[in-house]
Amino acid sequence: MIIAVIYFIHVIFAVYAFSKSYQNDGLLQAFLNLGFIITLFAVSLTVCELIVGLFISDTGYNMLLPVNSVLLFFLKISGFYAQQANVITLTPKDTITLILVTILEFSFYKFYFKKTEITKIA
Repeated sequence: MIIAVIYFIHVIFAVYAFSKSYQNDGLLQAFLNLGFIITLFAVSLTVCELIVGLFISDTGYNMLLPVNSVLLFFLKISGFYAQQANVITLTPKDTITLILVTILEFSFYKFYFKKTEITKIA
């Protein structure tokens, strides 16, 4: 669920950046910005997956099925959850990778797409 939301946020941002670039700079610059966003996402996803893979196992972590229904609900909607009998396998690697990518991209795009003020020389 978290993975789908993060991908959806990226798609919304790509459409926003494309339309904003198209309005301000033209069609060619809009396609260049869209290609830049896609390339940066692919590269940062690969690099962050390598970094997160150093700390989190691909196979995940096994734990017993929690008795608390609230905790079980949050595990189910988080995307970390896979159940086999009374054992739960937590696999947070992909979600944590996408969260890290989103944080890095947000800080980069905040700098890259910031508005510059034009000062008039009198």
